[in-house]
Amino acid sequence: MSSYFNLTTVKAFAFGVMAATLGQAEEFNPSNANTADRMTYHRAVDVAVWAMPLMNFKFYIDALARAGVGPNDIGYNSQVQDWRFQTATPNNTTPYIHAYWNIKDGPVVFEMPASVEGIGIFGTVMDSWQRPLDDVGSKGRDRGLGAKYLLVPPNYDGPLLRNALVYEQETNYGFAVLRPIIAGGPTEENLAKATALTKQIKVYPLSEAEAEVTTNYVDVYGVPLEMTPKMDGEIYSHIHEMIGQEVVLDRDLAMMGALARVGIKRNEPFEPGDNLQAIYDAAGPEALDYMIDQYHRVLNPFVFKGKKWSALVPDGSRETEWSYEYPSYYDYVARGALYYAIITSVKNYGTATYYLDLAETPDGEWLEGNRNYKLTVPADVPVRDFWSITTYDLETASYLRDIEPSTIDSNMSDVVKNDDGSVDIYFGPTAPAGKENNWLPTDPERRFFLLARFYGPEPSLLDSSFELNDMERMD
Repeated sequence: MSSYFNLTTVKAFAFGVMAATLGQAEEFNPSNANTADRMTYHRAVDVAVWAMPLMNFKFYIDALARAGVGPNDIGYNSQVQDWRFQTATPNNTTPYIHAYWNIKDGPVVFEMPASVEGIGIFGTVMDSWQRPLDDVGSKGRDRGLGAKYLLVPPNYDGPLLRNALVYEQETNYGFAVLRPIIAGGPTEENLAKATALTKQIKVYPLSEAEAEVTTNYVDVYGVPLEMTPKMDGEIYSHIHEMIGQEVVLDRDLAMMGALARVGIKRNEPFEPGDNLQAIYDAAGPEALDYMIDQYHRVLNPFVFKGKKWSALVPDGSRETEWSYEYPSYYDYVARGALYYAIITSVKNYGTATYYLDLAETPDGEWLEGNRNYKLTVPADVPVRDFWSITTYDLETASYLRDIEPSTIDSNMSDVVKNDDGSVDIYFGPTAPAGKENNWLPTDPERRFFLLARFYGPEPSLLDSSFELNDMERMD
């Protein structure tokens, strides 16, 4: 285990992104606080929004470490993961593969195998702020031929690796989130082939490139992975820990001043007093509420005129390659809200997959788990491969806990189609009589939202000439 990742600093926590309780939040009330405390509160909210992509990454690798997946190890799922994989909006049609590393002590090699018949692997290599370095694998730069990707720090002038593809990584930490692309679906035979191919992925220091590399492969299927940041007052201790381990980017120098104003200084002890902790306890949940509202209602453009379906990402992702760093400013609000809702980025979004988000009724009400709804997916969805609809918890942006199934897709043979080829999908605490195969259960005590995924999207989907229907209330 790398010295840069200290497991003793990981806070015990449970069950995803949770706001502080109402009683805790009421300990500090900005409406009757003095000016200095109000400003600290507002800065603390801002800091949490800014840090969300980094926190998303930190909780991701913390959970992997608790599951026995250390730096340069490969975590994988031998089966398609279920609700116990608690990270932001994962799919459950293909099993995830995880890797992370640290280049503070020198360059690292990330090695991708070539695709085999019927099985490829696709994903993205990123830095700790989840800025994509490149897509890799069957739909990435190596196009399934396999490659060695050499990750080096800025201004590196040391030895390279013959035939390796070289990328400059600005942060100490980096990671990759990958998925097998399985022709014919996740059958037992295909999953075994995918696992065998996964066990050819390697991560190792450049200094060991000439030696016999031994890689630790850890099956995390069925292991509870609590990867969603817990947005209560403790989030600020995680921010303090991470900025002490990471490089300070030029774009973040002003934010380091804001951090100092709220009691978080790099390489100094983190010792908030009772008053500051009370401010943290109020600011963390407020930051989460703000990001939820910004993501689902404000920043993501609506795709179909007069309907509530919106794009997966705020405007600016393509222009900035998911960094939201413009020539004259850094839009950390859009980026923070985005990484409340997703884990990982992609270099070339829309070529292999396309996603849409739905969190409201046509009247602008949040989707409530104690209500009953129906969504009619039109016939002939313009995809080369398949489409899916998945439910997620509005607060955690992950799977609804202890609830299965969470997805219906067009490959499912038991899903009933209407005479015109459309598909009715029902949502609610209990299935409508006779509609069990077309039903996705909800938690009556939780709000939820949907992601529609399209694999192999055709142009008519991307230009919105094809439209999805809004959600229909059934009670």
